[in-house]
Amino acid sequence: MKLSIQLCIFFIVGITNFSIAQNEIDSLFNVLDISIEKRETYLKEKNDNINEFRVLLENDTTDLKDKYFYATEIYEQYLVFEFYGALHFAYVAIDLAKQLKEDKLINESNLNLARILVIAGIYQESSEILDGLEIKKLSNDLLVKYYLIRKELYNQLYYYSPTKSIKQSYQTKYVNYCDSLLAILPENSESNLEILETRALDTRKLDKAKKLNALRLSRYSIGQHNYSKIAFQRSLIYEVAEDNHNQKKYLILSAISDIKGVIKDNASLATLAFKLYHDGDVDRAYKYINICYEDALFYNSKLRAIQIANILPVISQSYEEQLISQKSRLEYFNVIITIMIIILFVGIIFIYKQVKSVRSVRNTTVEMNNKLRESNAELQNANGQLTKLHTDLSNTNLVKEIYIGEFLKICSDYIEKLEYQSTHTKRMLVARKYGELLKELKDDDVRKKEMKLFYKNFDQTFLHIYPTFVDDFNKLLEPDQPIITKNKELLNTELRIFALVRLGINDSAKISKLLGNSVTTIYNYRVKVKNKAIVDRENFDDYIMRIGDV
Repeated sequence: MKLSIQLCIFFIVGITNFSIAQNEIDSLFNVLDISIEKRETYLKEKNDNINEFRVLLENDTTDLKDKYFYATEIYEQYLVFEFYGALHFAYVAIDLAKQLKEDKLINESNLNLARILVIAGIYQESSEILDGLEIKKLSNDLLVKYYLIRKELYNQLYYYSPTKSIKQSYQTKYVNYCDSLLAILPENSESNLEILETRALDTRKLDKAKKLNALRLSRYSIGQHNYSKIAFQRSLIYEVAEDNHNQKKYLILSAISDIKGVIKDNASLATLAFKLYHDGDVDRAYKYINICYEDALFYNSKLRAIQIANILPVISQSYEEQLISQKSRLEYFNVIITIMIIILFVGIIFIYKQVKSVRSVRNTTVEMNNKLRESNAELQNANGQLTKLHTDLSNTNLVKEIYIGEFLKICSDYIEKLEYQSTHTKRMLVARKYGELLKELKDDDVRKKEMKLFYKNFDQTFLHIYPTFVDDFNKLLEPDQPIITKNKELLNTELRIFALVRLGINDSAKISKLLGNSVTTIYNYRVKVKNKAIVDRENFDDYIMRIGDV
C-alpha cells in the first residue's frame, strides 16, 4: 500500500515537473520569437552605434592616436557582426599604427587581423601573420592575445581536419597553447576559466564544468557576445549529460542573446534548429535555419555559410515533405467531405420519402385514435381527481417559477437604477453642477439603500418559497459551526450565496454581480463554507439543490 502511494506521488511530481519545464521552454521560445521580430530594430541601433565612431574617425581634427583607437573599436563592433567591415577596419588600424610608428600598436593591429581571419576560417593567411610576429617583443597582454588566437586556430584546424595524423598534431598544439595560457593568465580571468571548463567537459567532470560555467555566465548579461558564447557552451555540457530540457533552454538563451546583441556570426540558433528538426518540430526548425542562413550571408563568412548550407537542405527537404503530406491529407479530407455531402443528400431524399409514408400512416392512426378516445372516456373520468391533484402541484411549481422570475426582474431593475445613478453623477460632474450633486449625495448613499432593500426583498421572497432553508443548510455543516444571522437579518452573505445556488445560479461571477461583491469574495465564502461541511465537499452544491424537495 505504501509503495503504491509512493509511486503515485512520484508520478504526480514527475508530471508536475514536466509541465513546469515545458512552460519554461515555451516562454523562452516566445521571447526568442519576439526578439526575432525586433531584429531590424536591433540592427539599426548597432549601425547607429558604429556610425558614431565612424564620424569621430573621419573627423580631420581627431588626433592620429585617437583615430587608431576609434578604428580598433569599430573593428571590435564588426568582429561578430560583419566580416568585411571588421577586415576593412583591421587594415585601417594597421595603417594608422604604422603612421604612429609604435611597435605595440602595430603588433596589436596585426593580431586583430589574424583573429578575424581565424573566425572566418582563413587559416593559412592568419597563420602567416602570426608567424611574422616576434613573440619576444610582445607585451604580456599581447602575448595572451597571441596565445588565444593560436589556441583557437589549432582548435578549428583540429575540428575540420579529415586526416587523423594531422588532426592529432593540431590537437597537441592546441593543448600546448592552453597550457601556456594557464601559466600566464590570472587565476580567475575569463580565458582561464574557459580553458578549465573545456578540460572539465572533455574529461566528463560535468559538475565542475557546470560550476565554472555558472561563474562565467554570472559576469555577463544577455545581449553580450560572451553571454551568448558561455550559454552555448553550457548547452554542450547538458548535451553530454543527455539533459534535453536544459540543453534546449541554454541554446534558446544563447540565440536570444545573439539576436539582441546583433551577433551575426553565431552557432546557437543553427544548433537549436537542427535539434528541433530531430525532435520533430520541423516548422520551427525551418524558420530558424533560414534566419541562420540570412545571418551567415550578412556576415559574409564562407565558413559559416558552408556550415549552415550543410544543415539547410536537410531541414528544408523535411519541411517540404511535411507540406506535401499536409496537402495530401487536405485532398483526402476534401474527398471524404464530398462523399459525406453526397451521402447526406441521398439521406435527405430517403427521409423525405419516409416522411410521406409516415403521414399516410398517421392519417390512419388518427382515425383509430378517435375510436380509442371514445372508449377511454370512462377511464379519463375515473382519473379526473388524480389529474386535478397533479395540475395543482404543477400550478404550485409554476407559481414558484413566476415568483422567482419576478424577483430576479426586480434585482435587474435595482442594478439598472444603480447604473443610472452612476451615469447621472458623471453628467453632473461634467456639467460642473457640484453643488447639486453634493446635495443629492448628502441625502443618502443610493446604492447602499437599494442593495439593502434588494437583500430584504430577496430574503423574504426566498424564505417564503423555502422556509426551512436555514435549518436544512446548517444540517449540512459541522454541528459546532452553523451559519448564524445577526441583527435580525433573515439571511447573511454566506446564506444568500447558497440561496442563489439553490435557485440554479451557480456561477460565482453572476452571484458577485447580484450581491454586489467581488468574484474573489464570493469564491472565498464558498470555499470557507464547504470546509465546514460534513457531506462530500465536491458534491456540496448538489446537496444544496435538494433542500426544499418534497
